[in-house]
Amino acid sequence: MTDSLMLEATAKANRSKVAIGLDASMPSAEKLVNSVLFASREAFVEPLIVTGSQDALERVPFTHLGRSIPLLKADEPEAALVELLKDGVVDAAVRGNLGSRKVMSQLMEAFSCKNLYRASLLEIGGRLVLLAPVGIDEGDLLKDLVALATNCKSLAGRLGMEYRPAVISGGRSEDLGRSRKVDSMLRDSGALINALNAVGIDAKGYGIEIERALDEGATAIIMPDGIFGNLAFRCMVLVSSIESYGACATAIPKTFIDTSRAKGSYLLPLILASALSGQPRS
Repeated sequence: MTDSLMLEATAKANRSKVAIGLDASMPSAEKLVNSVLFASREAFVEPLIVTGSQDALERVPFTHLGRSIPLLKADEPEAALVELLKDGVVDAAVRGNLGSRKVMSQLMEAFSCKNLYRASLLEIGGRLVLLAPVGIDEGDLLKDLVALATNCKSLAGRLGMEYRPAVISGGRSEDLGRSRKVDSMLRDSGALINALNAVGIDAKGYGIEIERALDEGATAIIMPDGIFGNLAFRCMVLVSSIESYGACATAIPKTFIDTSRAKGSYLLPLILASALSGQPRS
């Protein structure tokens, strides 16, 4: 059984209660609702859509919302989505197409953390690969990258993945001396590898060669910071159409999956949310 089929089987076995945010005024609203309908029909999740005003909702051509699919209308859907997760009303939450900034700030406030340590789960060549960090404001400091890579190890275990992290930098080792920026990034990646080895994580440096890391079986790609990670995500997923299950917020004790509003479907994040919510954290 492939990694993706195992995730689907786990999601169906759990059939978790998953809340998903809906901004009905966005062009992606119809795609989101279609994804929820399919996920519910195929028994991957028991969904709850969290949305804003009734006026905006009426622009979505789905009259059965609130009938076949439970619906919660709130003046502040971002806060309501996070509250449902924190209070345990649902097993997991997916951002959906709500605005990132509001949801992330609500999430950090609710769980008293300054960094969510998001890691995206991709399907590349038929196997699952983690990509982190992907939040543009994450991974700026060595300690943050160490914490993120450690959290990714735990996440990989919950997903049944062997953890083989590859540390990516701004050049190959033989590029040392070509520019101050490259030199700095190579030093930083070396420091990260040493720090990870010191906490028992067998990380390997691949310089700038993401392709070699994947060819050699890496299951986690650790980028220099969140801006590089976000750019890699956009190149892989939004340009090259690599499948993405969304980004798991690894810093909180609940299952929250961040999503991109540019996605064509929200089915895979719903599957990941359901599959993860039944897995114990190490």
